[in-house]
Amino acid sequence: MAALLFLIWVIYQRQSLLMVLTPFLISIVLAYLLLPLVRAMERRRISRIAAIVVIYLIFAIIVLLLCVRVMPLFLGDLQELALQLPGYASQLQELLTHLQEDYRRFNLPGYVRDLIDNNIQGLGNLLTAELERSYNFLIGLFGRVLLLLLVPILTFYFLRDEAILKEKLLALFPGRARRRLVALAVDIDTALGAFIRGALLVSLAVGLMTYIGLLILGVKYPLVLSIIAGITNLIPYIGPIIGAVPALLIALLEEPLLSLKVLILIVVVQQVESQLITPYVIGRSARMHPLAIILILLLAGKLFGITGLILAIPAAIVVRILVKHLLPVVKKW
Repeated sequence: MAALLFLIWVIYQRQSLLMVLTPFLISIVLAYLLLPLVRAMERRRISRIAAIVVIYLIFAIIVLLLCVRVMPLFLGDLQELALQLPGYASQLQELLTHLQEDYRRFNLPGYVRDLIDNNIQGLGNLLTAELERSYNFLIGLFGRVLLLLLVPILTFYFLRDEAILKEKLLALFPGRARRRLVALAVDIDTALGAFIRGALLVSLAVGLMTYIGLLILGVKYPLVLSIIAGITNLIPYIGPIIGAVPALLIALLEEPLLSLKVLILIVVVQQVESQLITPYVIGRSARMHPLAIILILLLAGKLFGITGLILAIPAAIVVRILVKHLLPVVKKW
């Protein structure tokens, strides 16, 4: 475990190495998500190779439809948003300046005014930087398309050779530890699989509802904003707030009343998600207190940024199950 943590730290420190390993990491996650479908088809007496090919054909059709119908809209919105970013930044700065002028009418102590001035200026710079950083991140993804083309090939081999890979991994451990290791892996698979697949389905539903709502309200860049809302919804508690900020800002800069409508839309979507969708799709697979989840998110966000926020809860689930299995061993010592 110490060697594994050290290896993860080395990979994280060397960004070039992390970029090379990214296709392998994505392929492992995809293979893990697709494995239940492969096993379900195998139970219907379909060979594993045939099952993988059928799944690939279905996904190829879905990707083709997305590329033909969705991708041009997404790239168009993204390009237009990039062109409008300087204008939005200027409008935001102007709005913050008006806010400063409004509160100056009140007879506030000098140190309070200085504190508010500094915070408003910092907020403006932060929001402008975040808009530009988000755009650069999305553009950077398209620059790595050639590297990501390896993902389908690697995923195929992970799915096809699942049993062999498991045997090779178990062979690294002494015989008496293998039974305990298998039990640990089964517990992790049960909890983590339910959480990840459920979270992805919930985020897809949130993104779709947000897109339809923004389209009806006439908000600009609905596809880009709904994708942001769907991705950030993977982060418990604070994710919906992060995902709502871009839509609210753009609506506010277009028309103040529109921002109120967008706020109502976001509240309705989140209520539907939390009250109707999440309890049935995810349930209580995380099994952690909200205070523990918030603490984990704060630490992960500080250390690893947005990636840490998304991966924090799955990692915490794995650690919780590891501790559960290791405690009896430690007590025996």
